[in-house]
Amino acid sequence: MDPPVFLGIGETSFNPKHAVLWLEEQPGEKQLWHDVFDELLQSAAKPKQSSGNACAKLYGFVEQCSKSNQPLLRDFAFSRDTALRLCDFFLEWNEQDSHRSMRLVLDFLTYSISNNPAPEIGTSIKENVLTSVVSIITQQSSKPSVKSAMVALDHFIQKKLVYLSNVLEIYKEIHRFPTNESANWDAFIAKIFSWMELSHVCPVAGKLLVTIFTYPWYENQNIKHDPNGWHRFIYKGLQMNLEYLEPIKIYIFISLFKADRNGSLTYLHNLSSLQKLTGTESNGWDLNSMLWLAMLEAGKKVGVLDEPGSPGPKPKSGNAIQLQTDVLETVLCHESHEARSSAVSILIASPSTTKPYTPDTLELLKKHLPSFQEDSDPKFRYDVLGHSRNMMKRIQGSLESLRRDHERISKKVKKTDLDNNTTTLPVVGTDQSEKQEVPQNAVAAQLNTTILRHEEFVRWYVNFLKNELAPTTSYQRHITALKAMGFLLKSNLLQENDTSSTSGAGCTLVDATWFRCVLDLVMDPFDDVRETAASLIMSFSPQLATSSTQMRVTGLRSPAIEELRSFCLRADELARRTARADHSDGVARSFELFCRWSINSSDRIRIHFDVLSILEFKISKAESDLATAVLQAPVHGSFASLRCIWSAISSSKHSEADLKALDGLQDRAIRCCQRIWQAVRHVLCDDSPEGHLPEELEEVDGLDTKDLLSYSFRAIHESSNLMRTVANNARHDRKSGFHTTSRHNFETIGKLTFDELSNLRHRGAFTTVSQTFTSCCQLVKYFPAQSHEDSSLLDEWYKGTLDCIHTQASTTRRSAGIPALIVGILSSNSERPSFGDVIHKLQGIARQPAHVTETDGSNLPQVHALNCIKDVFKSSYLSKRADVYLTDCLQLAVDSLKSEVWAIRNCGLLLLRSLIDCLFGTSESKSSIEAGWNGRTIKIPYHKFPALPILLVNLLEMGQQSAGVLLGTQTAESVFPALDIIRRAGPPEEYRDKLYDIIAWYLGSRIWHVREIAARTLCSFLLKPNWVEAIKSLLASSGNSANKLHGSLLTVRFLLERLVEVMPDQLSDHDLHALYDLLKVLPTSNSCFDTCSEVRAVYIEIVNFLARLNPLETTPGIANTDDIPFLLLSWTLTLPTKHDHALSSSALLDSRLGETAVLQALREESGGELTEIISAALEDDINVACAMLETISKSHTSQSDDVSSNIINAYTEVCFQTDAPEPRTIALESLADLIDGILRGNSEQGIKNLPTDETISKLWTDLQRKPMNPSLSDAIIRVSGPLLATTLRRSSEQPLPQDLAQWLRSWGALMSDAGMADRTFDTRMAAITAMNSLSSSIPLASAQSPDPAHLPWLLALYDALNDDDDELRAAAAAATTPILAQPLVSIEAGHRLLLWLRMRYGDSEEFRAHVACRLVGHTSVSAGVGIGVDWTPAETQLEAAMRFDASLFAVEEQNLYVDEVRETARWRDVFASLESATTSATIDEALAQWTRGGLRALTRIADGRIDGPLGWTAKPEVFAICARVLTCAAALAAKGGGDKEVAGLLRGFWELGKRDAEVHGLLLAMCGLDD
Repeated sequence: MDPPVFLGIGETSFNPKHAVLWLEEQPGEKQLWHDVFDELLQSAAKPKQSSGNACAKLYGFVEQCSKSNQPLLRDFAFSRDTALRLCDFFLEWNEQDSHRSMRLVLDFLTYSISNNPAPEIGTSIKENVLTSVVSIITQQSSKPSVKSAMVALDHFIQKKLVYLSNVLEIYKEIHRFPTNESANWDAFIAKIFSWMELSHVCPVAGKLLVTIFTYPWYENQNIKHDPNGWHRFIYKGLQMNLEYLEPIKIYIFISLFKADRNGSLTYLHNLSSLQKLTGTESNGWDLNSMLWLAMLEAGKKVGVLDEPGSPGPKPKSGNAIQLQTDVLETVLCHESHEARSSAVSILIASPSTTKPYTPDTLELLKKHLPSFQEDSDPKFRYDVLGHSRNMMKRIQGSLESLRRDHERISKKVKKTDLDNNTTTLPVVGTDQSEKQEVPQNAVAAQLNTTILRHEEFVRWYVNFLKNELAPTTSYQRHITALKAMGFLLKSNLLQENDTSSTSGAGCTLVDATWFRCVLDLVMDPFDDVRETAASLIMSFSPQLATSSTQMRVTGLRSPAIEELRSFCLRADELARRTARADHSDGVARSFELFCRWSINSSDRIRIHFDVLSILEFKISKAESDLATAVLQAPVHGSFASLRCIWSAISSSKHSEADLKALDGLQDRAIRCCQRIWQAVRHVLCDDSPEGHLPEELEEVDGLDTKDLLSYSFRAIHESSNLMRTVANNARHDRKSGFHTTSRHNFETIGKLTFDELSNLRHRGAFTTVSQTFTSCCQLVKYFPAQSHEDSSLLDEWYKGTLDCIHTQASTTRRSAGIPALIVGILSSNSERPSFGDVIHKLQGIARQPAHVTETDGSNLPQVHALNCIKDVFKSSYLSKRADVYLTDCLQLAVDSLKSEVWAIRNCGLLLLRSLIDCLFGTSESKSSIEAGWNGRTIKIPYHKFPALPILLVNLLEMGQQSAGVLLGTQTAESVFPALDIIRRAGPPEEYRDKLYDIIAWYLGSRIWHVREIAARTLCSFLLKPNWVEAIKSLLASSGNSANKLHGSLLTVRFLLERLVEVMPDQLSDHDLHALYDLLKVLPTSNSCFDTCSEVRAVYIEIVNFLARLNPLETTPGIANTDDIPFLLLSWTLTLPTKHDHALSSSALLDSRLGETAVLQALREESGGELTEIISAALEDDINVACAMLETISKSHTSQSDDVSSNIINAYTEVCFQTDAPEPRTIALESLADLIDGILRGNSEQGIKNLPTDETISKLWTDLQRKPMNPSLSDAIIRVSGPLLATTLRRSSEQPLPQDLAQWLRSWGALMSDAGMADRTFDTRMAAITAMNSLSSSIPLASAQSPDPAHLPWLLALYDALNDDDDELRAAAAAATTPILAQPLVSIEAGHRLLLWLRMRYGDSEEFRAHVACRLVGHTSVSAGVGIGVDWTPAETQLEAAMRFDASLFAVEEQNLYVDEVRETARWRDVFASLESATTSATIDEALAQWTRGGLRALTRIADGRIDGPLGWTAKPEVFAICARVLTCAAALAAKGGGDKEVAGLLRGFWELGKRDAEVHGLLLAMCGLDD
């Protein structure tokens, strides 16, 4: 019978004190208190949901024992065994199930060590515990309890139970390190940092590091790590992995500020001096800069960093630091995304949400928010949106606080005025020690100024967001502005109240212009823009409007519901004419908006009825004349509209009469889905639907397979989505007033979906239908079988699927929709059919034998079964449940690879690859997959799949047994997957030796690719010490087999490359010398070198790799690399010629011989033989010459001036000697890079070695007359920059000589042409890189009056900053760095480059002509010739832009990034800033004439056509032209005395557009006129 104390341990009433008192009364029962302790440990080890306060009970028990009057109980509490068991308990269970009471265990350990009556036991406990936790942290223990170990170590240091010197001593003893304090600290802290790759360890690792940084080393001595030491540790930690930056900021820097503010500020000052971000270097985003910005962010969040422009005296350096405006602005426009994201966080963040922004901060936000919101990086935009939301919250909190303070002080001022008494208050924002007494009315005025400043910023922000919705702006700007508007509308910033003057901002935002912009975006090409725009309109609907969106849309000519009705009609007509998917989706969303805005239930049903009636009419057309329906009556928009309307109606309650009406509409909708399926099934069920056009439709004009297939696919796609929406109503309860799906209709939907899925052949169509079928399977539970005798719907569908598997022809390797049927049925989680039954049934079908003689390959149920199993494992919803069957299915896949039938083998291989993806996951990067295992952690839990290693062995052995015809195919099909698993995951330990022997056998395969994969896989076994011995054995086992020797040498090559990447410490001098000795004797000891060219080729590659090891700083090398060439025999140093093939040769060997000859020549002091060697190669084999040239290009940086000169001569000789484009392309690209390096190095001797002007001229002429391909053309463009820069560097004349100036202008025209949007990426990149070469080589930044000949290429560079490609814009921004003396992001670089051009060329007539050309959208480089003559009139531009394009697939513009409106505004600002000159009269008159014609055309159009949502200005091209005309008109009307005629025409258009034509509000705002 249990003692009474045991009966209550699990109860909440258990009292440790009473238990100890009871134990004291049991003399001689020593085992009894051990039993109580064990029971308490077991109770505390349960999960915290069931353990309750068991840890507190455990702590209470041992604490009471330690205070007991019984010596035995006290000894038990303070014993070493008790302490170590408590320590083990904490380390194990705190790691798995941590909760607060676990800390009590550490408290008792601290007490047991520091207050132990036997000091030697306390010391022993401390040493054992400290050794245990340090061993775990430094990965010397097998216990996976690092988080608990760090918590424990941190606790002991903070309690001063141990000191840092003790920790370091233990670490040194564990690892047997020599006494080197600095090196040991580096190693120990690096171990802690290495654990930060685990997110759950980051907080405790950061806390431990902060404790180490800030706590003393020794007892009674205040010796600590100083801030310089912090930097050394943190810098090296970040160097290990750049992803540690965020944890360092959150868990180290913030804690450091709290633990040691003065030291942290000192560290911040040190980082400020180390960072290069605010300098002129383009590579300023280094580790120091990262840490500096992270430290600034942390300081801002804890309140020790003041905002730029903070009022009052500068804070004292010991308490806080103030960031300078110019410093922060430099970072805000830096080219690095990470730097700018940190800067905007620093700018916006604050520990207080009621602290007002300074004027400088608000100005910086106005200046840089536009560029932040249009960035192409989605992560950066997401971060900016988060910061913007915080900005709105802070402004809202600041305004509320300021208004309260202003109201309070104003009341005091009024009261004081009544009393004729002046009271003073301290100025807000000054330091406490320097407060100045000022009158209360001055404080009130100061508060009012701050309020007005914030309200003005809100108004600016509102207008900015509205302008971002213009049709010409990019997707990035649209989506970011819409989401920011969502945040703004949910805040209270725009709400009307008595004390706020920002209510006007709300009216400014939610007005007719805003409403029109957002409605237009409901039809945007991008889905998320349409969705976000619709959700914004939806938030104002009467049903969904909240207190924060209760504001009226101002300025509308009619009620919002009528505007929506009109918009729906326009959108529906547009979608009917184009049949585009985005237009149809926009129509659907517009009808949903219209439905949700309708307050009356009957109105919503009427909308549903009208859309359904139109759909029935369209389907009738399709049934009678499919061709006419395809061209004139697309149905997918109507189906999509019904889906959205049904979704809106289903979410609200209805009366019984309305429910009956909806029942009828539901029946009709489902019937429409059946009818359209019958109308188009013959199109989508054809075995090749992509190219199928029925015979009866072949003669129809205007109809092709694309139109027919699009109509059919989209009809089924949208009808299936509608059925899914209807079926989902099965979850509703009709008794509660919600509409639900009847059993009959649900069965109809399910059967129709099954029919579609089992017959469709169009992959896109059955992908959509499969989602609907899966939903039906999951909803079957709402319609159970009516009796036990009846079969359920799932049973019927399962039987039907099995029939399809056995009867359907194997038309595709993916079995069409059959796998989707199986996945849908299994997704139901039904007990019948169960998951296991289905998998076993499929495995049984897949294992049925099949023979080539018995089948024609068209009816193979095994193929369908294998594909079904594959899709089950690929399904994210089912893959976890399928894990238990993974090993069986792996065996099934392997067995399928033995089949005679190719289709079964192929599907088995597909299944095998899917199973491999299940083992590894799909998140691994491509580079990581290709690299293979890194020799550390095994990537597959082999213990979880114990049959997997045996399976790998069987696969590889099966390849060994292949013979005859199947030798090649079966080797590839069965061996490659097995080798791939081992190569990526690492070998299983228990089968390591056996697998090594089998894979080594494959090194002798007659198939090259098998040898290569086997060699790469074998590297996974050799990533360890003593790898040279294994290589020696491999080479020795090759014997006289050339294939085996080739495979072994491939292994050596791949192993060396992999060791350099992941284990450079294993490339010691000793190992490399041993390999050197081995390679030295190999050619003479093995006769295969004489007969096999592939062996010699890979041998040369190895030797060359060894020769290149020495320059790598991170890798040890052979002491004297000059000896390396002597490894190569005489046959390696001379190129075989056409007339001399003494040894058997190959293209690969010749290439390797050429590379070796080049390296040998480069190792000579002058490299004089280089030209001769390459010339010989050009005569013999162009491919060999190309390989040699690529080898030279890789060695540019390590060559002397003399060698560089010879390389330049070699490159030019290649261009002169051959007409072949390939070697000339490589030579020119390499020549460009080499000249760039020499020019930037600014070496006097190097510049002398550059090609002479005569050589450059001769080369340029030669390049133009010889044949070229696109690659060579790009290379010529690329090299033109360095060649021109070379000539300009030599010319000191100012202005430039006429011939050089003419060349510079021609080159500018070439750059402009190469940078046009319709050129290829490579061509545009070549032009930008060429311009970068020129800008980096000539001192334009300091030139006050650069030669006018530079203007064409500078304008081409400006255009490149608006390129559609992110990479090209970044390259163009880098090219502006030497000019602007600062690395900038492309948007800011474009703005500043234009200002730079205005300052340098503002007085130039040519520049003025260019400004006028840009204003009218003309970008010719010959702007100064015949100004205005070649301009396209605005009327002609409008006529072309307004032509309607009804094509099914719109032709996308070449450049979706550039915003014509913004560009026009930029050039308008330049135009307005230019001083009037007599020479500019012609230019101004030409511009005025063009503008007058444009204004008359606009007035004529506006007079004849109403605009409004989806009106004639909604098209981006039209909007851009209108914006150009109106912007030019406003600029001309405002400049100087103003053009009266232009001003009159402008006002006439403005009044017409505002009064009658409903012209776009953003265009009217560009007129610059007021009411």
